[in-house]
Amino acid sequence: MSTSMLALMLCASAGGAWAQSAPTSTEATLEQAAREAAAQERTRSPESNDAAVVDTVEVTGSRLRNGNPTASVIVITEEEIKARGVSSVEDLIRTLPQNVATIGAITNERGRGPLMARNAPVTAIGALGVSAANLGGMGAGNTLVLVNGRRIAGAAGIEDGFVNLNGIPLSAVERVEITMSGASAIYGADATGGVINFVLKSNFTGTTVTAQHEYSSNDADTDRISAFSGYSWGSGSVSGTLSYSRRMPINNYKSGYFTEDYSGYYDGDTAFDTRSFSRGLQPGVIDTTYYVYDENFNSTRVTQGLTVRPGFTGAPTMADMITVGAEALPDYVPELAGPETESYSGTFNFQQKLTNKLSVFVDGLYNRSTNAQELLYDTGLRLDLAPGQAYNPFPAYYFNTYSPGATVNYSPAAEIAAGELPVGKVSNTSSNWSINAGATYQFNADTKLEVTYTTSQSDTDGQLPRLASVVSLIADATSPNGVRCDNFDLRENRVTGAARDYLQSVFDRQCLALTSSDPTLAINPWKSVAGGPGASVADFFYTPVTEERQSRSANWQARLNGVLYTLPAGKIYYAVGGELYDDGVESSEVSYRTTTSGSRDRYAYFGEMNLPIFGGDFSFPGMRSLMVSLAARYDSYTTEGPIGTVDGIPADAGGVLIIAENTFARTTPAYGVRWEPFEGLSFRGRWTEGFQAPPFTQLFTAVGGTSYTTTIYNDPLYQCTTDCAYTWSPNSYNVVMRTTSNPDLQPQTSTQSSYGMTWRPKGRLDGLMLDINYNRTKIDNEFARTNDLQTFLTQAQILQLEQFYPRDPVTHKILEARSMTFNILGSEYASINYDLSYLWVTSRGTFEPKISYLDNLNAERRAFADVPAASTLGYLQGPDDYKIIGSLGWYYHDINAMLWANYIPSYTNNYEVNQYSGVIANLERYKPVDASLTIDLTAAWRISNDVRLNFAGRNIFDADPPFVVVQGRPYDTGRYNAAGRTLSLELQYSF
Repeated sequence: MSTSMLALMLCASAGGAWAQSAPTSTEATLEQAAREAAAQERTRSPESNDAAVVDTVEVTGSRLRNGNPTASVIVITEEEIKARGVSSVEDLIRTLPQNVATIGAITNERGRGPLMARNAPVTAIGALGVSAANLGGMGAGNTLVLVNGRRIAGAAGIEDGFVNLNGIPLSAVERVEITMSGASAIYGADATGGVINFVLKSNFTGTTVTAQHEYSSNDADTDRISAFSGYSWGSGSVSGTLSYSRRMPINNYKSGYFTEDYSGYYDGDTAFDTRSFSRGLQPGVIDTTYYVYDENFNSTRVTQGLTVRPGFTGAPTMADMITVGAEALPDYVPELAGPETESYSGTFNFQQKLTNKLSVFVDGLYNRSTNAQELLYDTGLRLDLAPGQAYNPFPAYYFNTYSPGATVNYSPAAEIAAGELPVGKVSNTSSNWSINAGATYQFNADTKLEVTYTTSQSDTDGQLPRLASVVSLIADATSPNGVRCDNFDLRENRVTGAARDYLQSVFDRQCLALTSSDPTLAINPWKSVAGGPGASVADFFYTPVTEERQSRSANWQARLNGVLYTLPAGKIYYAVGGELYDDGVESSEVSYRTTTSGSRDRYAYFGEMNLPIFGGDFSFPGMRSLMVSLAARYDSYTTEGPIGTVDGIPADAGGVLIIAENTFARTTPAYGVRWEPFEGLSFRGRWTEGFQAPPFTQLFTAVGGTSYTTTIYNDPLYQCTTDCAYTWSPNSYNVVMRTTSNPDLQPQTSTQSSYGMTWRPKGRLDGLMLDINYNRTKIDNEFARTNDLQTFLTQAQILQLEQFYPRDPVTHKILEARSMTFNILGSEYASINYDLSYLWVTSRGTFEPKISYLDNLNAERRAFADVPAASTLGYLQGPDDYKIIGSLGWYYHDINAMLWANYIPSYTNNYEVNQYSGVIANLERYKPVDASLTIDLTAAWRISNDVRLNFAGRNIFDADPPFVVVQGRPYDTGRYNAAGRTLSLELQYSF
């Protein structure tokens, strides 16, 4: 039976009892009582006690006190979070069918992923332990994450501004509110793809302690313990949470990752046998692999290397070297994947009414996580032995006419086993905190003034130890052996202070080991055991100075909420106000491009109004209610940064930066309507615009004006004669390649439209609910890099773009090549979501079958109007064609359970595919991926009013993931939870 058929059968069986005869009056009474009990069971928790409430948390997608009924908001309560069986906020967001998991856990390793394929790739330290939401597949930077309705600082040092989900403790979350329609007119930039608002627990009297252990079939066990306590009095309350969690890394071997040879998957293509002598052997090996080409220029790799026989001791001669082939290739797979994470977090909430009109509040969030991931030196150790070095039997330039030394690849397995070499770990400590403080003044029952200040910051400090050589060998006629040691960063003064002193010390000892003719001082890569002759391999283990990263945000807001006028249909609610922001980001990748930290000042004015046309006593047949919403927001961004250097002198060579200031401003409106023709049926529509200023590294560059030489081939508008670069290429010539800023770079804009309907019939179909939502987002002036051009255009077309290749007006010869960020036409995304559920009451409990079907209609990127678009729909790093989630809930007295079926259709693995001018260069690398179905089961038993037991099993049948090779792994970490089957037990006690 196919997985798709099984999914449909399960969904059908969940809804098999929808059609029923009309109940008697007694049955109806019992049914209504059961419905109310089930509804309470699904929404209440043992923490829900009455307390003094100060209204400080707004409804997502609106500044209005009563929210915006024209917007569709998905609400996930605490009970529903438990029913999903998740143990972290990252896991919770991954359960959303609208989310595309491109950033998180192991997925961050992808070289073609969103953290790596950019102007400034995020460092390994910065990416470790980072997870992000990505609604609709539009990119994490287009999904706005709020906490208690307010912005918090983004992931440390990452300029996109997206929030690290791992900094929000799941145990502190009371509910999650999600809107897929754009909300830039309410919140400003970043809300193009949607908004996720985490509302934290507050207003509680008493204490609840929770302990949980989660078992993973692939060793990624999780432990959590948390406490939530609160106290209230007549005019206020204070409450807070504390939590601790620890998650272990995944065992690669148990998850199915145990080889590096995937040539069979790619039809025998040896390019995907990533086993390599460059990983090293013990004794060491010199990689002499070569390629053989046939008459059609198809290549075949011939794997071979030079080494010495096992057990050899001393310094070898050339006669001691033996040749080994593919049989000796190391098949290295690290045992563990993903970090071991330990987190501590706390939240605080204080609310107090000072008078009948004046109230104050303070709330805060703090999280501190340590992440560590073993390296185990899987890339081996590459050693360039100088001519005359004690253990180098080869003369200069023996293997390469450009390199004088002999490159030996060495695997220090014996040294690691003996403890001579420590097990390396990339590690970081990540902390984030947010504080909100404010005061509200209630003029009357309808009018309130609120002034708030929010400050938040995320920091990451980490280190990445390395087993590597920092030494390069270059020719030097004055040296006795004709070479000398060199390091680019030291030579060009790219490091200073303590970092330079440390790098110099590492360089000095490694240079000695690689060049010395003394066998006691020289490194010996030909030994088979630890402690053999020669210098210690530990000379090549070093830890650079700790990297420090930071993102910060401060916001001041004043807002007036009230009633403008009372119409026959109801009150006209309004909200007006203004905001001031100060944002900043610091990281090595940002400073590398701009030499400075990024900072941005912005201010905004906003207004919003709900206008009831029909409703209440002023209603008619077919017009039970009609409401129109209006909103507008004006944002102004001011950013300062370098656009180049004086006279093109590189900044690291003392060049003086040229600083420029850019201001981007725009008004973004929004319009909405909600029509209810009769009770139980409503229609809604919403239209809004969006706006996003360019990030720092796309707007500024400190290397602007610096240049190097590149070659132009086959220029369609110029034929070289005496200025040709190569005789073997008849139309090739050299020009200057210059990295420049783009003063004409425009901000991204967007338009969003959403339409929906909700049907909750009465009478015989009471309990049925159908909800349909359509969302469409069009992004204009999207940011792109020069390398993106080849995806859409031919080389001849690219060379004719004057923006990148300015020409002499007479000869038409290209004067220079420019690398810059620019605007393309944009992207377009569309989807429609169907949710159907039914509440069915029986003497054996209340049943609630549900099915959610997400149909993604479009996800494409277009560079130019007359060039075909590139679609990501149904591809590995894009949205699925569709998704189906079916569930069956059962509620009976103090017991409830939920069975889930999660179906993902087949899609295409295009990770290794290259596209040029809209044409796929290697179609054979398109690989279909099978559909998948996983089953989850959760249950809860309220043993008493104070004690509750929760069970959660995810992927309970331990279904194997569809086979798909991406970044060397045999499964897609964006769609498959590499933890495998997880079973958890949680005990909750309230007093």
